[in-house]
Amino acid sequence: MLRLLPWTLLLTALLPSAWFAFSARDLPQLGSLTEDSLYFSAGLSMADGRGYRMASVPGEPVQTRVPPLFPAYLAPFAHSRTLLSWMLWVMAPTSLALVFFWARQQGWEHWQAALLCLLLGSNVSFVLGSASLLPDLLTLALLLSAVYALEQDSRAAALLAAIAAAGAYLTSVALLIPLSAMVPLLIFRRRYAQGAIFSVVLLATAWWWRSFVGAHSDPSAQGLAGWYLNTQVKSSFGYLIGNVAALAEPGIVILALTAAYGWSRVRVASVYPAFGVAYLVAILLSEQVPQARTLLPIMPLLLAGVMMALAAVPRYGIVATIVAALVLVGRAAVPLRAEYENLDRYKAFHPLRSQAYFWIDANTPASARFLASDDAMLHAVTHRHGFSLHPSRRLTQAALIQFLGNAPLFARAEGLDYILLTPHDYASLLTVGERLQVQAKIEADSSYKTVYSNDGVMVKRRSF
Repeated sequence: MLRLLPWTLLLTALLPSAWFAFSARDLPQLGSLTEDSLYFSAGLSMADGRGYRMASVPGEPVQTRVPPLFPAYLAPFAHSRTLLSWMLWVMAPTSLALVFFWARQQGWEHWQAALLCLLLGSNVSFVLGSASLLPDLLTLALLLSAVYALEQDSRAAALLAAIAAAGAYLTSVALLIPLSAMVPLLIFRRRYAQGAIFSVVLLATAWWWRSFVGAHSDPSAQGLAGWYLNTQVKSSFGYLIGNVAALAEPGIVILALTAAYGWSRVRVASVYPAFGVAYLVAILLSEQVPQARTLLPIMPLLLAGVMMALAAVPRYGIVATIVAALVLVGRAAVPLRAEYENLDRYKAFHPLRSQAYFWIDANTPASARFLASDDAMLHAVTHRHGFSLHPSRRLTQAALIQFLGNAPLFARAEGLDYILLTPHDYASLLTVGERLQVQAKIEADSSYKTVYSNDGVMVKRRSF
């Protein structure tokens, strides 16, 4: 019976992500997030042989906003959403397997390593990442591969770790400094050759990507095009207070403090904690406002720390660990249920969006340019170019509504011919009521007249 327990836990760990991926096998939510369209557009451009470009943006400039590995992973499957969705989910069992091997490498029992996988597999960000066109799970899998390989005391393993780390960097450039933070630990352990191999490969990759960005980006670009072409991301202590506030949810704070206590009780043998500390500092100083999914690269580390902290409870450590695991797994049920309801809404909306695309394809010139929240999907279906609005997450909700409500003003400034509005625009940023406010503000602007309307989906054409 006890021999089957680890396998039971591992299979159970796969169920949440597998079921969500199956429910979202047609990716109806594609375009609902700020970044997923960028990756899809770049992958589609590579699949069509046009190179690494922002195919949906006027002029189709070279893509420098996001690094190329995840779009390259998407490219072979970009024309089949069902196949694409399952290739996204493949990263879920891969990541869980790597977490299991890493925990065993640290001396954990089989059931403990499997329980850690169950906690990670039930995490909301992990489940959503299994069916979203974001590189979160690919990044996690590559990071865990680098950590696991780097624990081996050999030059071949160090080279494999360096390649995996370079891949992780090419999915998320924010990982450069945290990945580099593992090198001093190698030097401290007198593993000089491994540290040199890891550093050379990682820094060479970073140099190549930054040279590519420097050659093709345009820091002086203004207006809506500026967001796409100006890829500079800053770090500053000035962002610290705002970023701490963004992560100061009770659940995250308790998780982090408990994990820190758990790791403080053991002699650290892994390079993963060094990465975790540097990563936490990096996201707290980043210009980008951190979200729950931002913590995914260090989520296995946090959950492992929680398990170690609970295992230290006198006499009842195992019971406390199991109870805490049940609480964490159960806690994920409510937000996941909300995400399933969102999937149903996106599925119901899909025919309406398709009808609007068909109208656009038949009734607008091929040179027409649009302001649309999902410019990549619009281009994929109709081959029309355009821009999307990308407000800062540091705006208050009132300022955000004001910003998005000024869509006609932005469209006129860019010389855009049309505006496409849907009931799901900027769904990750606004509530239903707030989206109605934005739409009412846009409707009040007479510079764009409605030429198509169907159940909340509208196409507006510039009138002067």
